[in-house]
Amino acid sequence: MKLETELKPGDIVLLKVLACILILFFTLRFLVFPGLEKNQDLQNEKEQVEQTKQEMQDTIKQKSIVEKKIVKQKAELVNASQGFYDLLENQQVDELVTGIALKHNLKPVYLKIEGTEAGVPAAYQTVTQTDESGAQTAKSAQEELDENNQESSSDTDYEPEVVLQYVNTTTVSMTLQGNEPQIREMLDDIARNYPGVQVRSFDMNENTYVDSSLQQISQNNCECVLAVYTCGQLGTTASGEEN
Repeated sequence: MKLETELKPGDIVLLKVLACILILFFTLRFLVFPGLEKNQDLQNEKEQVEQTKQEMQDTIKQKSIVEKKIVKQKAELVNASQGFYDLLENQQVDELVTGIALKHNLKPVYLKIEGTEAGVPAAYQTVTQTDESGAQTAKSAQEELDENNQESSSDTDYEPEVVLQYVNTTTVSMTLQGNEPQIREMLDDIARNYPGVQVRSFDMNENTYVDSSLQQISQNNCECVLAVYTCGQLGTTASGEEN
């Protein structure tokens, strides 16, 4: 059987159509589509640059506002720091509370310093509100938080106001030995003269023992928890140490 090698006019047309399709395909695949993808990437990059530019412009416009806010916060920090200590290391806290105890001839037998935490407990904060009659009432932050929680149960869009904290709290647990008048004098001294130190709790108990001369001696032990308030920006949390 002999194969025909001559191209008929119809075959030539089909070849031309196929060649055009191949040219169109390679043009789209290697020229048009990559160009479109690059154009889209450049468009996205342009939008990101414009967004960054807009943010920088907004920041520049708000520079004066930010500077005024910084000045105001520094003034608030100075006012808030009255009666409080600067940031203290654990050793400094040890020297502070031990010095108070030794000042009243008490013997520290146990001391534990917890890590410093930002803020003060909610129960010790107060929130001033104005009622319908125009009078101002003071509520603890814990009461305010409980009321807000009740309101938020019916209002899912409630967002509590964030209060900027300047004060840090270091909790100290210590056990002291001495007579009852000395212990009470120390507690009164802290309440009167140390606004940056607060007695959270204390418990006195009497122990009786026999000394080397076989004499019965009564000794009072006071287990107390103190809060030392410091003012400043808390960088790293101090690790607790126990003596």
